[in-house]
Amino acid sequence: MLLIRNALVYSGRLEPPRKTDLAVENDRIAAIGADLPAERIERVIDAEGLLLAPGFIDPHASTGFGFFFPQAADHKLYQGITTEIFGNCGTSTAPVGEGLVATMERLAEEIGFPFEWSSLGEYFSAIEKRLQFNIGSLVGHSTLRQGYVADWNNPRPDEQKAMEAALAKSMEEGALGLSTGLIYAPGCFAPTGEIVGLARVAKRYGGVYASHIRDERDRVEEAVEEALTIGRQADIPVLVSHLKAAERKNWGKIPRLLERIERYNDSGEGRAAIDVYPYTAVSTKLRAFIPKHFLENGVEALPQRLKAPDAIRQIEDWIEHKGYDLSQMLVISHEFERYYGKDIRQIAAEQACSLAEAMAAILIDSTETWIVYHCIQEADMDAAIRWPRAMICTDSWSHPINAPNAIGQPHPRSYGAFTTFLERYVLEKKWLSWEEAFHKIAYLPARFFNLEGRGVIEPGAFADLVALDPAAVKANATYLDPKRLSGGLVHLWVNGRQMIENGRLLSGEPGRVLTHTYERQS
Repeated sequence: MLLIRNALVYSGRLEPPRKTDLAVENDRIAAIGADLPAERIERVIDAEGLLLAPGFIDPHASTGFGFFFPQAADHKLYQGITTEIFGNCGTSTAPVGEGLVATMERLAEEIGFPFEWSSLGEYFSAIEKRLQFNIGSLVGHSTLRQGYVADWNNPRPDEQKAMEAALAKSMEEGALGLSTGLIYAPGCFAPTGEIVGLARVAKRYGGVYASHIRDERDRVEEAVEEALTIGRQADIPVLVSHLKAAERKNWGKIPRLLERIERYNDSGEGRAAIDVYPYTAVSTKLRAFIPKHFLENGVEALPQRLKAPDAIRQIEDWIEHKGYDLSQMLVISHEFERYYGKDIRQIAAEQACSLAEAMAAILIDSTETWIVYHCIQEADMDAAIRWPRAMICTDSWSHPINAPNAIGQPHPRSYGAFTTFLERYVLEKKWLSWEEAFHKIAYLPARFFNLEGRGVIEPGAFADLVALDPAAVKANATYLDPKRLSGGLVHLWVNGRQMIENGRLLSGEPGRVLTHTYERQS
């Protein structure tokens, strides 16, 4: 039995901390503040001056490919994260329908992971012994569409049934719900009714609906409304992913959107929450910034379509219509030295071409090009993060940052979202108390995803614990130097196994696959 002494213990609920002792036995919290027989204590850690909180939960990560490589979670453990939910934005590791096999084989070759599964259960079996921390997965709508729909504009009734059957099987195997990425192909071509049908399947199994909504710019209000409509019609909890109102002409919209979500919750229409990352720059693929019809025949056909006589004019019109500031869009994929670390306007000047021609040239060279784009108002970000139902996320880099063939550089949120949140909102601005901050990053996501025994410090709960030095909490990752581990974490436990001791990472794979109803048994 482990005894942690003299810590300032935060339960995760919205209640004041108390300085007390806490005992851990096996994977659970055995007692708090109780007298324990001395003969049962095997180890004592003096946590004087440290804050002890429930392990943080990242509700929004991108893929699970990284877990095939050693130390996949180091950058998150150093932020205090003990559980990660991936499969967001419409893309998940499984199920792999016939139409998706070639793409998965290509990714496996490019990144270097073994692709030997088709179902979510088979994927879980492949990674469950490799986990430094706990994981859960949503099922991606785009993953279903690419696997089971031949014509993305005209899915047949039998293809809808195939998607629903695949989702049902994945839910039975432990998925937490359904996610959409409605600005990305092929999800962007789906009508609302298609998504409602899938969300109803997830609801039957106690799942949730998480959405990268259809528009985060001029029509963000309509996009939020669509997410709420899906939630109401499917009677399923809704998570609006990384809520933002991008581009200067849309700044100031976030408070009104939060008011709308509050009315939705208060009226009994349904239950909705948001997740947010504490940065004013987004990170995504460059192809998300061209007209959607260029992607109708699949990503593989994009380079040829960009060479069509009218393509440049269409992109120029799109840039003007959307109001993109391409001087704020930085290429972070490093396949081509002539683009890496430069913004689109700079690339256009160097190539002596227009902005649209520069975008087309980059995408012809690589349809997978990633960018960082500063387009969010700080005041909007602050309003979203301070909203009581807001959770904090990393929206992690889609390609595993530790893979031998990792693509590009990550956004600094991969290494620093949670520590940036604590640093800015608790330590610097003092807009949130420690108990409010821990509530957002532990208790709220555990309750939203129905992760029993997580996100709280109480007897019988799982011993996912974070001990941090409040004076040393610091996010070190930057846009130009994003792979820098955060500071301030002194100790960290996952299911009772210590993974960080006195700031030093320990080896081990104590993580587990978490599901909406049970803990996966191997």
